[in-house]
Amino acid sequence: MFITIEELKTVAYEYQIIDIVEEDETIVEIAIDAAIEEIKSYLAARYDTINVFNKQGNERNRLIVELTKDIALWQIIRLSNPDILFERVKDRYDRAIDYLNRVAKGLLSPTLPLLTDSTGEETTPLKFGSMPKQQYDY
Repeated sequence: MFITIEELKTVAYEYQIIDIVEEDETIVEIAIDAAIEEIKSYLAARYDTINVFNKQGNERNRLIVELTKDIALWQIIRLSNPDILFERVKDRYDRAIDYLNRVAKGLLSPTLPLLTDSTGEETTPLKFGSMPKQQYDY
């Protein structure tokens, strides 16, 4: 798993997460998986998301780890709100999505492996070319 349940302790207190999910770790795992899928949807056009999310420990991109935790916490907090500052979590979620939007538009370039084709060449989401030349008579 890209991030563990224990790593969510850096974005919320353990007792808060336990209260929300009522000690059901399956809910946390589903939230983490949903967060990863949401991030993949932003990055997949330019980056090798399989490579990004298969890394473990210190090999992972720290910013992507933090964004994943923020989005996973948002997925969890939707269930309940026991003494967590809802607005603070919502703000962090919005910031994570804003960052991912800027990456998807090409305004930011995180240090992630780029997509490659079957020959190992980097691919780009930009397509170059033109229409066939036309001959007009007036």
